[in-house]
Amino acid sequence: MFTRRHVLSLSAVSTAALLLPKGLLAQTAPAVGKPGGTLSVAIFADPLSFDPHLAANLQGRAACRAIHDALFTIDEQGRLAPGLVESWETPDEKSYLLKLRQGIKFHDGTDFNAEAVKFNIDRIGDKSVGSIRGGEITALEKIEVVDGSTIRMTLKYPFAAFLFPFTDVTGCIGSPAAFQKYGLDYGLHPSGTGPFKLAEYSKDNQTVLEKNGSYWRQGLPYLDKVVLRPIPTDSTRLSELRAGAVQLAESLPLQDIQRLRAAKEFVVSEKPGFRWEYFGFNLRDQFPGKSKQFRQAFQWAIDRQALHQVAYFGTGQIGYDGILPGSPFYDPDYKPFTRDMDKAKKLIEESGLDTPIVIGAPLQPDPVKQRATQIFQANAAELGVKVNIEQVDSAGYRNQLRDGSMPMDAQGWWGYRPDPDQYLAILLQSSGSYAKYHGYSNPEMDKLIQAERAGRTEAERRTVFRKVSELMNEDAVYVPWHYSSDFKGLSPKVQGFVHAADGITNFAILSLAS
Repeated sequence: MFTRRHVLSLSAVSTAALLLPKGLLAQTAPAVGKPGGTLSVAIFADPLSFDPHLAANLQGRAACRAIHDALFTIDEQGRLAPGLVESWETPDEKSYLLKLRQGIKFHDGTDFNAEAVKFNIDRIGDKSVGSIRGGEITALEKIEVVDGSTIRMTLKYPFAAFLFPFTDVTGCIGSPAAFQKYGLDYGLHPSGTGPFKLAEYSKDNQTVLEKNGSYWRQGLPYLDKVVLRPIPTDSTRLSELRAGAVQLAESLPLQDIQRLRAAKEFVVSEKPGFRWEYFGFNLRDQFPGKSKQFRQAFQWAIDRQALHQVAYFGTGQIGYDGILPGSPFYDPDYKPFTRDMDKAKKLIEESGLDTPIVIGAPLQPDPVKQRATQIFQANAAELGVKVNIEQVDSAGYRNQLRDGSMPMDAQGWWGYRPDPDQYLAILLQSSGSYAKYHGYSNPEMDKLIQAERAGRTEAERRTVFRKVSELMNEDAVYVPWHYSSDFKGLSPKVQGFVHAADGITNFAILSLAS
């Protein structure tokens, strides 16, 4: 019988450390934070919504995860760990049995239980809600309540990575009573089981989160309040951090990182593997990207070292595939390309394209991507290819991408997800939205995606993912070039900070020194 049981025993660790993924317990459990205080945080953008099924940006996801606990967490090795789900079993290759923690209440006083979990998952699939999370659970056939603390999820097909989206906002559980009371206005009246409650929200001004005094993890959170202040200008966020007006600032300017590391009034924290950068091509007949040799030429023609230094000021690291550092499937020795213009020019000659070759590159006003695309443009010119950079706004870029009229995607990137399937399937599988945007369909790649999903062990999936990387680079629909880092600035007063790969701060474990 195919059965696996997954459980993390927490009986031997301090309750003050229970919020941490299992891989972090040893390094942080001995320290106990000082209770009290208000942490002010300079964030890049307004959260916009505190509804986990609708929150779109990083700031909204972070606030949702402070208000709502997720069903699962991720340990420091990038593997699945318990959250609201205490343990889980896989009775067969297409089902999961989730055992939930008991005795937990939502902020509104109602009970967290299996019915609440089912309500939340069903809501994601409710078209009247308009959730943007539905694509993450398309493999779900049905969800059933076994008893008050047990859920059964049955899948349409074997899918090893199915549970990973439930570590993020897809897995954040809100009070059914609050959802029913406020409807689509729940995003302004959230009620989770998390360490903080929403106390105040003023769009583009500040969000105030206050301590949940009845939080189920005894001793947490330490802070009385967290104030999130949207400050889109890099220099202003830095000024606020230097002046002590905020104790944590996100998205430090890349061009200043080396200088900021020497600062005495704050600490710079870096987390590699925050996102993956690529140049994408449209394979439709009216575009040069229809030729595989044309696409492959850029694997050898782009100057990854120059892109690393100029676009990212030497931060992060050069990337050669779509599997981010920090993933158990990442291979640091996989470096299949060096810059070879002779090889690149030969591929252009073999492309069969009429000269002169011209390709358009719509580009948003993102300074990193502006710098990167200018280098790409210069590299392409060495091949006799003219790249026309077209400045567009975010709506124009999105429309061209989605209607399949974008010749090449110079803006391409994908943020950290704990399992590579969460984005590679979207990019590479024939049914994936981005594969459709670019006109890409390869039956062999579809088989590989199915194989990694059906893999029963990490070792099996690792073997398949290496084949996925090789075929992706051969097809060259996406030409990889960089893994970027996330940077945060912290006051020395901030204690207990753990820099997560997805850039989302766990406020529950933070405290402030005197």
